[in-house]
Amino acid sequence: MAKKAPVQATLSFDESESGSAFSFISPVKDPNPLPKKEPESPGIITVSELGERIRDVLDCELLTGITVTGEVTGYRPNSSGHLYFSLTEKGDIDAAVSCVMWKYAAKHLAFPLKDGLAVNITGHVDYYPPSGRMQFIVKKIEPASGGKTGLYLQKEMWKKQLEAEGVIPRPESEKRDPPLFPKCVGVVTSRTGSVLQDIRNVLSRRYPLPVLLAPAQVQGAGAEVSIVSAIESLQGKVDVIIVARGGGSFEDLFVFNHPDVVRAIRRSRVPIISAVGHETDTTLSDFASDRRVPTPSAAAETVVPDRTVLLNNLEEYRRRMHDRARGIISTNRSAVAELKMRVDPSRLSRRLDMMHQQTADIEERIKSAFSRKLKAEADGLEQLAERIFKGAKTRISTAVLELSAQKEKILSCDPKKPLERGYALVQMNGTVIRSKEQLKKDDSLTLCLSDGEVTAIVEKIS
Repeated sequence: MAKKAPVQATLSFDESESGSAFSFISPVKDPNPLPKKEPESPGIITVSELGERIRDVLDCELLTGITVTGEVTGYRPNSSGHLYFSLTEKGDIDAAVSCVMWKYAAKHLAFPLKDGLAVNITGHVDYYPPSGRMQFIVKKIEPASGGKTGLYLQKEMWKKQLEAEGVIPRPESEKRDPPLFPKCVGVVTSRTGSVLQDIRNVLSRRYPLPVLLAPAQVQGAGAEVSIVSAIESLQGKVDVIIVARGGGSFEDLFVFNHPDVVRAIRRSRVPIISAVGHETDTTLSDFASDRRVPTPSAAAETVVPDRTVLLNNLEEYRRRMHDRARGIISTNRSAVAELKMRVDPSRLSRRLDMMHQQTADIEERIKSAFSRKLKAEADGLEQLAERIFKGAKTRISTAVLELSAQKEKILSCDPKKPLERGYALVQMNGTVIRSKEQLKKDDSLTLCLSDGEVTAIVEKIS
């Protein structure tokens, strides 16, 4: 009988709880198996062979790629990034399974893991021979569908997904206002609920107009498909759409967090008003809509104007126009009457005579004023000429006196003037002699007198 080929295990270099550098992930067949060591005694196998047999048993469809639901307990995150915890179930018979989520998978976790969370984990069962421990290798973790906590985590996952896609939040620049005077309003809500009646009551009171209902399931399984279909059916048929639902619990409103509903609202070609729940309730649909209002009644008030206010405004405009027209007519009537009086022949003749008289008076006043102006100018010129003449005469007298003084000063500086009083100017070779130190015996001197020059010889210097 042919011998069964041994099984070779594939290694994953991730740190496990026991501190080992690797763990067994999935068995694959070794194309070149080594010769298997025969046991020392028939029917006796080694520990490693037992591990291989266990892994062979675990490597089946029943234990690979499966999803298990339960509650997280004993959560222990590792500094390396791996996550360790147990998935437990409480009931008549308590059950638990040890789980590990390696770092490469844990980095894609969309919400924080903690004890007490109801989750669905997907992966496979594995056996770790070095420690002889069986554990569940987790590839993906999702919130369990049951319970408010699970729904909240699911909402957070959808929110991150839609934000990554750019679906929410809708930018303020892309938000559209409903038309001021819509011709038809579309409503997406339950046919049997009170929401539709509330909207109709508000519209009939404020601004009656056609309402096109696209009935939709607003709660429960498959509701998202119904809502998306209703929104799409109203495209091009109405001017504005109200997506509405009455108040309810977080679970009742949960369908309006569904990505398909949010995407349908965002891609709508018609402005959408979100009116889901009460004022304190918030769904992801609110972030994709053009406007969010607290109640369906408020949505109806948002999409149409109040006809009472419109009528009051129209009456006010009519009154103001009437008053303005009466004022204009009255003013023009007075102007026409005045013009009529002006064009009367006798009145016109008297007016012309008055204008002639006024013209003559103005002419006389102009002549008198001109004469007075000329006389004043002549008097001014005469006075100015007299002042100029007196000033010039005074300046000339002053200049004559100043010139005489300057002449006397200049004449007093004449070097020949002292000669007239008996003095002589002594020179030698053209140089004026001022001291006896400049002379010596027998020098020839020239003595300049007032009436001529004399030549002298120096005989003695004392």
